[in-house]
Amino acid sequence: MSTEPRRVTVIAEAAQGYEGDPTVARLLVRAAAAAQADAIKFQLVYADELATAQYQHYGLFKALEMPAAAWQAVAAEARRLGIALLFDVFGERSLAEAGALGAAGVKIHATDFFNDALTAAATRDAAHVYFSAGGIHVDEVARFLASRAADRGKYTFLYGFQAEPTATADNHLSRLRGFRSRFPDLALGFMDHAHGDDDEAAWLGVLALPYGVSAIEKHLTLNRSLALEDSVSALAPEAFARYVARVRAAESALGSDDLALSEAESKYRHRALKVVVARRPLAAGHSLAAADVTLLRAPLDAAREPVHELPLAIGRILKNAVGADQPVYRDDIS
Repeated sequence: MSTEPRRVTVIAEAAQGYEGDPTVARLLVRAAAAAQADAIKFQLVYADELATAQYQHYGLFKALEMPAAAWQAVAAEARRLGIALLFDVFGERSLAEAGALGAAGVKIHATDFFNDALTAAATRDAAHVYFSAGGIHVDEVARFLASRAADRGKYTFLYGFQAEPTATADNHLSRLRGFRSRFPDLALGFMDHAHGDDDEAAWLGVLALPYGVSAIEKHLTLNRSLALEDSVSALAPEAFARYVARVRAAESALGSDDLALSEAESKYRHRALKVVVARRPLAAGHSLAAADVTLLRAPLDAAREPVHELPLAIGRILKNAVGADQPVYRDDIS
């Protein structure tokens, strides 16, 4: 097993799926930890930070509110299980609460992208800040980053959007290449909102890995048949565990961009490539001619480097005698 650190943070997005129920929230933490997610994220909702009382979903937002003691129990469960806790925050109250709960980071939803007071406070107070770039023009991202150039190392921009669910053709994952090109030093992530019942839900996030993302967010629910809030693009725990496993396997397959041969490739080369072999016994001091050698596979001394190309051997003087059907090694020739 590789001892290299993981490159991508897999975030189990619980969002509003706890429905204001502390027990459901704690169970979601357990499910995320069991699935080997790196973090779980909830929307820390106080209705008056999100909407007016006349807004159509104000009642839902009120129902999502939980007392501080309930969130403290959720945070304790996350600490016990060793999974990082993240929160979407929507104002000063939820930001302060996230800090009090020891959150590893906060996310600024696209709804608050232009909320300068909140983004400034989050930048100041949070350990890390995720920004949803869904529905945000790239030039608006550029202006934001230019205004906070000294802080951009603290940010991860998450590309993607929730369209209940997002259609496969609307993901445009290739845009991540454009973001990477325009903002080469910016940490990027992908928000995967494929429908939880679709085949794409099992693998869509993996496609973001070659673009150098450092985070992938996917919704998690306890059971899709329960139809809890934000479950449309969510995976149930066992499916989420398979999702995480696919991400880890894909990371391993992507490996390093170092073009030097790996140890496994070197072993393959040693085993598979034909080498220069003597057609007959050759004495030390002999000048190799084309008729003296050929290319064949042969047993090799693992401690010596064979000659693989005939032009590198022909015309050279043997320093050591080489038997018939024996490889010619680099230290055999002058």
